Amino acid sequence: MTLIIKSVSIIALAALLGACAGAPVPGAGGETAAQRQPAVPETEYRRLLAEAQRLSFTLDFDALRNAYSESEEYNPHGGVRLTGLPEAYQSVEQANYERCLSYVDEVLASNYMSLEAHMIGVVCSGRSSEHEREDRHRYMVEGLMDSIERSGDGRTQQSAYHTITTSELRAFVRLKGLEVLDQSIVYDQQGVYDKMQVRDPESGVEYPLFFNVSQQFAHSIENESASLE
Repeated sequence: MTLIIKSVSIIALAALLGACAGAPVPGAGGETAAQRQPAVPETEYRRLLAEAQRLSFTLDFDALRNAYSESEEYNPHGGVRLTGLPEAYQSVEQANYERCLSYVDEVLASNYMSLEAHMIGVVCSGRSSEHEREDRHRYMVEGLMDSIERSGDGRTQQSAYHTITTSELRAFVRLKGLEVLDQSIVYDQQGVYDKMQVRDPESGVEYPLFFNVSQQFAHSIENESASLE
């Protein structure tokens, strides 16, 4: 598994999260978020999620993401509408890391697949010297990021990265350290894409990145149609 975060120090990532806390394309001890997950029937997603929570070295993150997107628990927003995520960002900005971890737990109790929540959890547990927690969050970040990176290179619609939630997309861009200059939705016969014009702050190079968001787009349309019936 590629070590995604190793090239971004905790200090640098904390600064990045703090800077992004207010963006519109936005505890110690006790039970963990995994332990507080509500009891649900065993499904393929739940089976694979249990492997993730055990930090399995053989877990197929592609299969985990696919099973999640096909499960009844699937949330295509993946964080943006989850209580606790904005507060977690604010806590990083305020350097209140214990408060941050409590909000991270709140998010993950509802959606353990939130890449943003795990990304924030790496920073806050690292700053709180909760190394076991940091390892758990880092495991999820590296696994999810590696799965997204294997899906394409993002340079064209044909080779777009496949993301299954808004949270994945936002966290991916932030972990890459890229600045978003513009954003638009584009279509072709193969799907729906989020086109982001980004800038590498180190080199100053600007270029478009494409994300295939067909899955969450279709799910949102289905839910809207069902609500009208």
